[in-house]
Amino acid sequence: MNVLFLKGECVETSELRIFQMVAQTGGITSAAARLYRVPSNITTRIKQLEEKLGVTLFLRENKRLKLSPDGKVLLDYCGQILSFVDQAKQALLDPTRNGPFRLGTLESVATTELPRYLAEYHRQFPEVRLELQTGPTSEMVQK
Repeated sequence: MNVLFLKGECVETSELRIFQMVAQTGGITSAAARLYRVPSNITTRIKQLEEKLGVTLFLRENKRLKLSPDGKVLLDYCGQILSFVDQAKQALLDPTRNGPFRLGTLESVATTELPRYLAEYHRQFPEVRLELQTGPTSEMVQK
């Protein structure tokens, strides 16, 4: 799940993708069809997003949805935000990654939980140099 915080509220990128699709298609039903969801789910998610942001994103006129002024502002940023998230995902999945990967953890986690995950990570990204440090939580936070 990808999230960002606006006005102290956690906004999921899936909510932004739903909003963007409704804005692009001009309706709940067509957006629902493209996103493989039921219209009631789309309506609920749009209402939740409006509540989180404290704004009205769509104006309902003659059974049609029209972007509100706030909706237009969000749509402008929405494309940039979602593009940035997609680019970050691609960068993380890039098999040519290399360089240092610094990780701090408790000794107990380093000896019991991490080995299998680190082995798999190293198998996928052999060019990445792992730098593991262990210590108390307070010490790891400072580093």
